Amino acid sequence: MIKKIVPFIILVSICLAFEATAQNQPVVVDSITGNKTKLNLLFQYKKASGEAVEVLQIGDSHIQPGGMTEPLAYLLQKEFGDGGYGLAFPFQAAKTNGHSAYQTFTNMPWTTAKIINDKPALPIGISGYTISNASVESTITWEFDSLVPGNEVQWVKIFHASLLDSNFHYQLQSAQGEIAQKIKSLSNAHQSVFYFNKPTYVFELKHEQYYEKQKSSTIYGVYVTNGNRGARVSSIGVNGATYHHYSQNILFRNQLEMLRPDLVIISLGTNEAFQSNFDDTLFFDEVLNLVQMIQSMESKPLVMLTTPPAVSIRKSSGKKSYFAPNPTVPAIREVILDVGKRLEIPVYDLYSAMGGANSMKDWSQLGMTDKKQIHFSPKGYRILGESMSHAIQMHLPNNTTSK
Repeated sequence: MIKKIVPFIILVSICLAFEATAQNQPVVVDSITGNKTKLNLLFQYKKASGEAVEVLQIGDSHIQPGGMTEPLAYLLQKEFGDGGYGLAFPFQAAKTNGHSAYQTFTNMPWTTAKIINDKPALPIGISGYTISNASVESTITWEFDSLVPGNEVQWVKIFHASLLDSNFHYQLQSAQGEIAQKIKSLSNAHQSVFYFNKPTYVFELKHEQYYEKQKSSTIYGVYVTNGNRGARVSSIGVNGATYHHYSQNILFRNQLEMLRPDLVIISLGTNEAFQSNFDDTLFFDEVLNLVQMIQSMESKPLVMLTTPPAVSIRKSSGKKSYFAPNPTVPAIREVILDVGKRLEIPVYDLYSAMGGANSMKDWSQLGMTDKKQIHFSPKGYRILGESMSHAIQMHLPNNTTSK
């Protein structure tokens, strides 16, 4: 579990120059702009009613590792109770980087497709990734960190291809040997829900073939809870993803709706900054399309946008190359802020929070970015995630920080 680190400065709507502390840690500004009233009302209602809080953060490679979302999960679970982990896609089976809170293992290779593919070989659902296997002998094992309170698993929901078509059925078994009970009243042709009598940190997914026509297993996502009412904060991140990729996928939207989210945080824009033909008018429409697609869900979730970080771009002068602020990021930031203002939804200004245009160089000098100055180190993502969570904390019912 990432320990809560109190951010150093809280100055809403004021952008401070980057500086380093004695611990070589950057100072960030916690700032949510736009209409924050609905954020306050959401948390007040959930606190008063005692209902579960379902939060999703959708993004790109900044979000896929899960580290930037963990501080928010810690905050909300401390406030509303720990409802479990949430979405837990088997990233290792898809041969891509995943979350540090759990690992997955498989006994054979799987076919993988992702939301950024022009013509994906498989339909893409709730995770932005899909895996498929034609062998009934294929298995996947989940191992959650047993040292993290709340990580135990009692309920498992599998999003999969139709059981009425050619998809295998599923069986889950815990490390203690318990076969999970399939809850037929909560399951259907496209999702299977299982329950363990005894919570477990380790379980294995197996396949069952009832009919000859069942030829493969196609998995869109796996969602786990510990059986407690409380907050669940899931991250959905796909390396290379853009607003356009998500907004064009109906299956993604429909499966997302099944979780009945209360708050959806959209953290995209970095990959658009590297498009040679970036058009701010077109980008405005793409942001609007995704926001309105999510708002159309039955649970009517509150949408919160975040601006992208101040990433760098490689340039050359003669035989020398150097990194400079990506000139497209400020334009992307302005569009996101504009959409937030027009739709009257909150926006977390990550770009300003980390220090603005030239800040990526400073973060790099502190060893908190990769060599290309596009991604952050685990510590860098933790600091940015804590900054956003502290900005959200100022809107919680029990918060004593001045709003």
